[in-house]
Amino acid sequence: MTAPVQVGPSPSGDGPVPSLSRIQRHVLEGRANGLSYMQIAGEQKYNYQSVKNAGFRVITKFGARDMAHAVFIAVQLRILDPTRRHGDHAGFAAHRYRSEEPCEACWEGERAYRRERRAARKTAQGNTA
Repeated sequence: MTAPVQVGPSPSGDGPVPSLSRIQRHVLEGRANGLSYMQIAGEQKYNYQSVKNAGFRVITKFGARDMAHAVFIAVQLRILDPTRRHGDHAGFAAHRYRSEEPCEACWEGERAYRRERRAARKTAQGNTA
């Protein structure tokens, strides 16, 4: 059994907003961030065919021509936040601010940020000695 296709009013008042399953939301967010279906499958530990099928269902639910159009519609409906960043320190902080577990891309970005900051501190300490 699948989740109902339409739930609640749209933020703009233009009608119902499509409800998305967890995998469909991951696929939509991943594609919005430029990931391929294969990358999403690996990152989220999903089967590739499941990710591909979820992508097709997202396109169908939004009545979109393709995934890029589905992402555009999701931003218009405020399902996706175009200001939300992924894959860096700001994305990691945004997840934490929203009490969410950061995605793998944001964890990697945070690790890189911390390495960079550590290296900068070591360089600064070396210059003062």
